[in-house]
Amino acid sequence: MKRNDSPLSGCAASPKGDDAFAARRLLLGVPELGRVGLMRTALVAAAVLCCGAGSALAQQAAPVVTTVTPAPASEVAPAAAPQQPVGMQEYLQLVVRNQPQLAAERLQIGIAQADSRTAAAFPNPTVSYSSKPGEKEWGIEQPLPIFGQRRLRMENARKGETAARANVEVAVSSTLGDAAQAFIDLLMTQQRLQVWQEAQDSLEQAGRIVRGQIEAGARSRYDGARLTLQQAQMAMQVSQAQSDWQDAVSHAAALAALPQWEPRATGSLQAVPVAQLPREDVLWEEARLRLPALVAAQAELDQLRHKVELERREALPTPSVSVARIRNRLDGNYNQVGISVELPLFDRREGPIARAQVEAEQSQLRYDAALIVARTELQRALKQLRLRREAVRAYEKQGLAQIAPLNQMAQDAYKLGQGSILELIDSLGSINEHRLEHLDLVKEMLQAEWQVRLASGDLPQLR
Repeated sequence: MKRNDSPLSGCAASPKGDDAFAARRLLLGVPELGRVGLMRTALVAAAVLCCGAGSALAQQAAPVVTTVTPAPASEVAPAAAPQQPVGMQEYLQLVVRNQPQLAAERLQIGIAQADSRTAAAFPNPTVSYSSKPGEKEWGIEQPLPIFGQRRLRMENARKGETAARANVEVAVSSTLGDAAQAFIDLLMTQQRLQVWQEAQDSLEQAGRIVRGQIEAGARSRYDGARLTLQQAQMAMQVSQAQSDWQDAVSHAAALAALPQWEPRATGSLQAVPVAQLPREDVLWEEARLRLPALVAAQAELDQLRHKVELERREALPTPSVSVARIRNRLDGNYNQVGISVELPLFDRREGPIARAQVEAEQSQLRYDAALIVARTELQRALKQLRLRREAVRAYEKQGLAQIAPLNQMAQDAYKLGQGSILELIDSLGSINEHRLEHLDLVKEMLQAEWQVRLASGDLPQLR
């Protein structure tokens, strides 16, 4: 019986006739002998690792990847439409939970986790069979990434998971911005409709006074006709305010993915003192750590920097260990062990390495640009908020305080015959106009407050 030792293995395998038979039954898929053949093949491969690449593998500990698969979006039941008026926090919670677009964005985390599972997978072995006159050969070949490629792939995939989560937070932040704007529009259109309805009620009250004066003979029918015309114009304004309110209702319901819902908003319209605003430098230090855009840019930068090291490690060749069972008519049955490795003579992965370096430089520049934009936006938002709050407080102090006395004086003057119908209508219109101007200032203040929250990363904690 002839003995053939591979010059690359450094170890000799003693031939046995039943090994060839077991290997053949394994390759042919016989179930009762497949496990025996597989165990013997594994023993031979283990002997090769101990003789050749065992010391290299001993230096590399394969990390364990623990993946958490998120629940499918279809398993999360949408929140029911509330019947009572909702505040901004509750409305934003509905939007985050119900909106399908955000559910689709969250699935990017599952895709990144799937990439982590792919990176953690060990290379598959290759089984071969060949036959020629007088000889048959069964073999198995296993690539061995002994230079840490698999570990770096897994680390890069985990950084991809971090980047995916950060990008989801960016999407949530953008959606919250749209939802907050929709909520503010809903709240303001409600208030404007209320102002117009109260102005209509005031005009009806004035109409009773005018009709009483006409019946008493103190006023002409011109006053009644002029008042009727003003009431028709007022009804048109109320109808327009109702249309704007219904449009805001539909938009807010659509963002919450509850098209049949008619939301009603509630919230404070009072301006807090300007002195209570936090300092810009304090907000910036907090914003650098929690602003979604900056967190996502930093996560992308970390992943691309790690990718450079991964590409350099991928340039190292991966050896493959092979074990073969040969059945020869003249020489008998014997084992053959070998090692093969790629020679990086022409392709040293210089292109992928250079590409990864350029991508990392681009990511660094994008992160620097994001820092500048974030700092500038925070400064702008704080300045706008200070101005808006000062304007609201000044208008409330100087303008709104005179509305009630002005209305009473206009009605008293008309009753006493000291004012005309035009002066009465003008006073009522002036009061309504001032209240609407106050709502415009409040809306700008609320928008400025939300912009400060967005610019500082002070977003509501929503599930």
